[in-house]
Amino acid sequence: MRKTVKLLILLGSFLLILVGCSKKDDGQKNLSEIRIGILQTPNDVAAARQLGYLDNYFKKKNIKIKYIIFDSGVDANKALISGDVDFATMGDTNGVVAMSSKIDAKLIWVNDVIGNNEGLVVKNGSNIKSIQDLAGKKIATPFASTSHYSLMMTLKKYNLLNRVSLLDMDTQDIVAAWNRGDITAAYTWQPTLTPMLKNGHFLINSEDLRNQKVITANITLVRGGFERNHPKLVADLVKQLNKAHEQIQKNPKVIITAASKQNDLSYGEAKSQIGTSEWLTAKQMTEQKFLTEEFQNQLYKTGNFMAKQQTIDHAPTKAEINKFVVTKYVDELGEK
Repeated sequence: MRKTVKLLILLGSFLLILVGCSKKDDGQKNLSEIRIGILQTPNDVAAARQLGYLDNYFKKKNIKIKYIIFDSGVDANKALISGDVDFATMGDTNGVVAMSSKIDAKLIWVNDVIGNNEGLVVKNGSNIKSIQDLAGKKIATPFASTSHYSLMMTLKKYNLLNRVSLLDMDTQDIVAAWNRGDITAAYTWQPTLTPMLKNGHFLINSEDLRNQKVITANITLVRGGFERNHPKLVADLVKQLNKAHEQIQKNPKVIITAASKQNDLSYGEAKSQIGTSEWLTAKQMTEQKFLTEEFQNQLYKTGNFMAKQQTIDHAPTKAEINKFVVTKYVDELGEK
């Protein structure tokens, strides 16, 4: 784990260097293309894309949408720095990395609050019947991810932080290691969970943690130069994503079907991968003061924990978080 922490610190330093070299500002100009960095998952962006909410809306403004797939929030952050994307979806832990690294970006949308589509699974027949039974075991998770944070908070609660071996693996490597028998436990997300649950089971998942006020979420960041010069287009994008959130609460079948088609999944696979993730509407975020209070408090706790674990070299202050989270786009919709 110590080696991986050093690598993460080096990565953070590398991002800081990139930030120093890139001060791109768009200037006032007519756009012909908006570039969105996406995760290949059945989320609100996938559904909105399939249903034409994004492409059809912006086509009327003579703007084409270009979608760029990223495997991780790390790559998305690099693309924000270099100006290769205008928007990017990622886990909130990578949003904390963006703040810590002084990336010129703003958080403008919460795609979903994570539920049972992320969790800690153990192999059947491993004699691990409780979280305490993990002592002395190897547990895999992608470091600096939402799953990593959830795992660390779980280990902290049960006094296991220094009593397990943590392995930093990407999701594909986790499945391979699981199948080889190299690991008996992992905290990860869908679709990785599906094959693992065929011969494994949950000890805890992120819905359980959410109920304990430990929140993780997937978020959308906008590049700073784009947001400063094209705030109306930012508002338009948030409005279209909000339509998907409103629709899933009225008629989830429409959204699940759309997300499944966009990702070449069966309806059942998409439904399982969405799980109990919560798609809050702009109105709900505003009424619950989610972006102004609860989620900012969670980002503060996440940043402090990551700094203590040395996965980032600077814990964002409350003032920095308040500046990073731009609530006006959600508030404008939520107050209507």
